Amino acid sequence: MKRPAGFTLLELAVAIAITGLVALLVYGAANAALETQYRIEESERALRAEVAWQALLVDALRNVRSPVGEDEMTLRLEPGADFQGRPRDRLIFVSAGGTPPLTGDTDWTVTLEAGDAGGVRLFAAPLGIDAPAHAIFGARGATGLDVKVLGRGPDAEWSDSLTNIRELPRAVTLIFYTDSGPALPPILLNIPVEAGG
Repeated sequence: MKRPAGFTLLELAVAIAITGLVALLVYGAANAALETQYRIEESERALRAEVAWQALLVDALRNVRSPVGEDEMTLRLEPGADFQGRPRDRLIFVSAGGTPPLTGDTDWTVTLEAGDAGGVRLFAAPLGIDAPAHAIFGARGATGLDVKVLGRGPDAEWSDSLTNIRELPRAVTLIFYTDSGPALPPILLNIPVEAGG
């Protein structure tokens, strides 16, 4: 006896099951690809923000203003540590501005300090203008900040404190820390004699 042309119910059920399985695999692969693309874009966005923040910080430090008055101190270093002994220094300086939002139309008081879990923060307040301070977050994940300065004398060494408030240091280095130790490449910046000039 000759079998009629067509598919049996069992063959049709198997074909539908295999098609469904292939569609599920394709959907999973497409979803994983989209998730990976999203993570890559987020990482790139965070990296761009980190680079922009470091460029802003470096530009502000390059434009540190030299002291004008007798008792004026335009760069102050406050050493500190948290309860576990990790460095939590604070660097406060007056910058002549440069890169937005720290424009050059006024001087800025800039404070750089390590936050709890929010990363290292940079606060900038315009001098002589009644305006709120800008809070700019950067170095996310960093929970500590170690600042060292190099004096201008011929025998100067790296120090945790400033000894001469009347002159700017020759160089500043910033080392960011996470809970597991130093992170990110440190920032080492030479400060020109005519800084903020």
